[in-house]
Amino acid sequence: MGGMTLLHIAVCDDEEKEHELLKEYLPRLMQSTAYPFETQYFTCGEELLHYYNQQSSYPFHILLMDIELRGLNGIEVAKKIRALPDREVQIIFLTNYPQYVMNSFDVQPFHYLIKPVDYECFEAKIIKLCNYIISSVNRFLMIKTEDGHMVIRTSDIIAIVKIKHSLAKNRLKIITSMQHYIISGTISEYISKLNRPFMLIHRSVIVNLEHVHKFTATSVVMTNQEQFPIGRTQAKEVKEAYAYYMIAQFKERG
Repeated sequence: MGGMTLLHIAVCDDEEKEHELLKEYLPRLMQSTAYPFETQYFTCGEELLHYYNQQSSYPFHILLMDIELRGLNGIEVAKKIRALPDREVQIIFLTNYPQYVMNSFDVQPFHYLIKPVDYECFEAKIIKLCNYIISSVNRFLMIKTEDGHMVIRTSDIIAIVKIKHSLAKNRLKIITSMQHYIISGTISEYISKLNRPFMLIHRSVIVNLEHVHKFTATSVVMTNQEQFPIGRTQAKEVKEAYAYYMIAQFKERG
């Protein structure tokens, strides 16, 4: 994988010929860009939703989906995915009928492609979308691990912690719902990259307020049950910020 950025794609289409076409297009696109793709194929919306329900975090950066699926159509499937809520997956609809696109705006698709999909048009739109994902600093974070560059959703990050007693200087651990990543960098560098709901609670710990489970007198317990100390000078500010964050979330849901 070298220094490349891995993006996860789901293709959902009930026509085998469309799967075959994209199995040709995506490897061809990988040859001409810095983005390797890991792609999974689904033949109906129900199969895709079942896969989503088996995961402990949201699995895809990009969803290429036919609007005219048998069973649940593509717009209905997208509504269910947005309601999970997976707001970050970028959707490109595939369709034979451009008029259907007007019904899709409330699920916020990134774009649409008219079938039969032409390679040059496909390449232009996917590259534009990949560039958008990489530059979406509030929703995605690009990190460099020993295995190469990766794109992770900021909503999956539970905490970023400075590794003490490391032989190498400036080593951090990014803790997500699925796994841990060891990277180079400093806490101050990452707190300047990340806006709310991320907060510095101690000189060596950043937490995502979205993943706070509860507070104790001197620490915070996260949704994965890990506990982190709160600096004495930050305690009041952290608890106030969390209260404001919860009020904002409540208003948004209401």
